[in-house]
Amino acid sequence: MPAAVLLLLGAMTAVGPIALDLYLSAFPEIATELGVEAHQVQLTLTACMIGLGVGQLIAGIASDAYGRRRPLLIGMAVFLVFSLLCMASQDIWMLIIARFLQGAGGGAGIVIARSVIRDRTSGEAMVRALTTVMIVLGLAPILGPMIGGVLMELTGWRGVFGALSVIAALLALGSLTLKESLPPERRRPISIAKIRADFAAVLRDRDWQYGAGTVSLTSTAVFFYIGASAFVFQEVYGLSPLEYSIVFGVNAANFMIFSQSNRLLSRWFSAQTRLGVAVVGMCAASVVLATAALIDDAPIWLPMIGFALLPAAHGVGSPNGLAISLENHAERAGSASALQGVVQYTLAGIAVPLAGETLGGVAAAVCIVTVVMVLLRVSIGRRRAAAVQPARGAADQVA
Repeated sequence: MPAAVLLLLGAMTAVGPIALDLYLSAFPEIATELGVEAHQVQLTLTACMIGLGVGQLIAGIASDAYGRRRPLLIGMAVFLVFSLLCMASQDIWMLIIARFLQGAGGGAGIVIARSVIRDRTSGEAMVRALTTVMIVLGLAPILGPMIGGVLMELTGWRGVFGALSVIAALLALGSLTLKESLPPERRRPISIAKIRADFAAVLRDRDWQYGAGTVSLTSTAVFFYIGASAFVFQEVYGLSPLEYSIVFGVNAANFMIFSQSNRLLSRWFSAQTRLGVAVVGMCAASVVLATAALIDDAPIWLPMIGFALLPAAHGVGSPNGLAISLENHAERAGSASALQGVVQYTLAGIAVPLAGETLGGVAAAVCIVTVVMVLLRVSIGRRRAAAVQPARGAADQVA
């Protein structure tokens, strides 16, 4: 695929991190100005994540039926309109509703970008394309909080949403240049029976269960960090919004660095093995964060290391898990990608408020997610690897 197309798809995939990360340093100021508690501000994050999931579901179904381009244009327009409404919000509930609808529009960019990649690639080529997309996806959480911190110093939290509106407008213009990748003969008319059958086929697929499940769990752990980090670093450790943004950006660089490591690791290890590396990274993060939470007055570098391991694990696992989950669904890539997005963002949206905004709460939540991920690896992942091995042996004998 042309580099320019991959960069555009990467920017659309990065809608989630852009919408979620740009305003993180504004959490304390939003709580103060609107006169609400910290957990109510976190609901704006939850609303956006759930909206991203719902938007992916709707856009995924629509793109399988009508092609990729039209649902994408509609989604980007919705994303722009409600970004502007976020900037104009006068109370927390107006902001929560606007964030949900903003996420719903942005979800179209995420699911359709992945579907376009599946339309045009498969196998290791799809992993390489997704890895390239991760460059842009990795830059979003690095630059987003830094830009947000600067905007906070200059304009306050409403200026942050103003900048998000500009980004939305640029993405809407960019989507106009994207050519259709799903020809009419491969489209699937919308019907309740067809949707039910497609979803059932996807959900029964053990490759999808393993790939989508692992990506969703590592993503949820990262969102635990996103939801609590502003309060931990600014209110507990006393960092300014700009200092916090720099710390967040440095930690987020791990996502891009480790996602790009797949280019090297793919020479020697399968996507299954590379996904296992993500599980190991999550285990390490759990140990470090639990240690930091149990030590009184833990030095700041300890939670920083634990938090940095989370995007690193997600970076290694994300392209491999997504490729595994989509590999068997060329004709229903939109639905398969949409269901993965729904699981990812809905799980995170529900779980993040439960983790709270304290280091102890986040550490406990990450430990729980890690245990579930290990169980998923042991049950589904190992059985899948065992099923693949005999097939390879038979192929070798034929050769």
